[in-house]
Amino acid sequence: MHHAISRLLAVPVALWATGIAMSQTLPSWTLLWADEFTQTDGSKPDSSKWGYDIGGSGWGNSELQYYTDRTENARIESGALVVEARAENFGGRSYTSARLLTKDKQSWTYGRIEARIKIPRGQGIWPAFWMLGSNIGSLGWPQCGEIDIMENIGREPSIAHGTVHGPGYSGEFGLSGSYTLAGAALADNFHIYAIEWEENRIRWFIDGQLYFTLTPANLPNGSTWVFNQPQFLILNLAVGGNWPGNPDNSTILPQRMTVDYVRVYTPAVVIPANTIVTVDPAETWLGYMNVSNLPANGGAYQFGQAWAPVDLKAAFAGPVLTLSPNTIGDPSTYWYIGGGAPGRPGNKIMDASMYVEKSGSLAGRTVVFTGSVLSKTLTSAHTSVVFIKDFAPDYSTSNTVTAPLVNGTFSISLATNAATGRHVQYGFETVGVNVWATDVGPYGSVRITADPYAAWLAGFNTSGFTPQDLTAAGDPDRDGQNNWVEFALDGNPTTGTASGKVRARTETVAGETAMLLTLPVLDGTTFSGTTAKTATVGRVVYTIEGSNGLMLFDQAVTEVSPARSAGLPAPNIGWSYRSFRLAGAIGGANSRGPAGFLRARITSAP
Repeated sequence: MHHAISRLLAVPVALWATGIAMSQTLPSWTLLWADEFTQTDGSKPDSSKWGYDIGGSGWGNSELQYYTDRTENARIESGALVVEARAENFGGRSYTSARLLTKDKQSWTYGRIEARIKIPRGQGIWPAFWMLGSNIGSLGWPQCGEIDIMENIGREPSIAHGTVHGPGYSGEFGLSGSYTLAGAALADNFHIYAIEWEENRIRWFIDGQLYFTLTPANLPNGSTWVFNQPQFLILNLAVGGNWPGNPDNSTILPQRMTVDYVRVYTPAVVIPANTIVTVDPAETWLGYMNVSNLPANGGAYQFGQAWAPVDLKAAFAGPVLTLSPNTIGDPSTYWYIGGGAPGRPGNKIMDASMYVEKSGSLAGRTVVFTGSVLSKTLTSAHTSVVFIKDFAPDYSTSNTVTAPLVNGTFSISLATNAATGRHVQYGFETVGVNVWATDVGPYGSVRITADPYAAWLAGFNTSGFTPQDLTAAGDPDRDGQNNWVEFALDGNPTTGTASGKVRARTETVAGETAMLLTLPVLDGTTFSGTTAKTATVGRVVYTIEGSNGLMLFDQAVTEVSPARSAGLPAPNIGWSYRSFRLAGAIGGANSRGPAGFLRARITSAP
């Protein structure tokens, strides 16, 4: 502070409302340490995490306050830490405040260090969030190094400063950058102040915006970079001093610095990002056919060449792709035993692949191909598989993964080669004897569409998310709802807010009051069950269930029609609201119990 002037996959819904908590995750970072200040109101901050500097020595800056460890100056209020500067005579000084630090409790080398803070205001008021080298006891200051993550002085209400001090660049010669908030004072709202610190580089952020970067190249000639060693955290609120100046008649006290949280992250393990592809009719689908003789005729390979998908008996009808056995109308004996006609057996094995090809854009990525088989009625005369193939530039070799198509969802993945010029194909293969065109019906078909979860996810820009954020359990927008739940509730994992489309309330009918839960569900979903109501849609299983006391969910639930959706946001296209009621009234002659709970439990299909 020596400144230069330069969850469980479930959505529980109780009687009155749902609460969504902010998750402690960030893309590319893993939470290492945090204080969310959730202790009892009026208590001191957690003594296992924070200690105090105490005294009124001026702290090297001619500050006017006396730092104490009293709750008058540092306490928990409503889930936040309040550091309060007061005008009072104490210890020979006219002001009191607090300075908290993690020294001898916790220190870190590198990572993302951030705090969400609402700073105070006023001439002579000086809040700070900063760090000192843990070796200060042996080396002293500034040889230990100091990183100021955030400082503000009252006469500059819109400016946040980030600074380092070290040997040869300390005090008024510290290296500093600043951020100016346009059109407002920093004290008007909470802001997130952070650094991202790595070997030989520190970057400063406010509300996610980078405003200052420092490396050893920025040091004065002959100076030493001392920021590759552990440092501890400090939060303090000073009054007066050489840099901010002293309070005057305009300064109002007490002033409070409110800290919502402090978090320390370590870099997450970064692996090549997944690319999720699915059964998208908007892509360019290609066809290729390999033809061989029947095994009974020697099985010799005949030829392979490109065919139009329609010739492969593969076609989209809206979002649904239908694969059928391949047919030929040419009556030549080349194709049919004894010449072709209805009812005549074919004499060729047709190996038909319908696929999308990407050259270069998927190289070096883990490609995940997903979809949902709506029905499969192929007879044993034909087989069908899903595949991903990663070809060499000249198609001479390939890496391949396949899986049989069965009813339900599929998901296969392949880590592709990063070399230039390679080609990645994904699609479907149908193998079996050729069939005269009018005979194809009894041989069955396969009907395929996009996996609803993958199709939903593909609609958002996820290029900046690490793979773990793209899984069903991920939460890239840190709103407390994982991707799976947001999908099932028609949410958006990139907005940073809950969907707002779930509502729990009471409803009075014929003088009886009961609980009601309304949520969006994909169109066409059918719920069943005599007690709980369940439904499976694609990879999502909904279970709507009720309880008297959160021990057993054994109370009867009924669906209410029409849905009670008045006042809720419009659902996305393809979704509709559904409402469910906990059977029995609250109180009265037909009471179902002293308490009641409704919840929508969302899980993945096996």
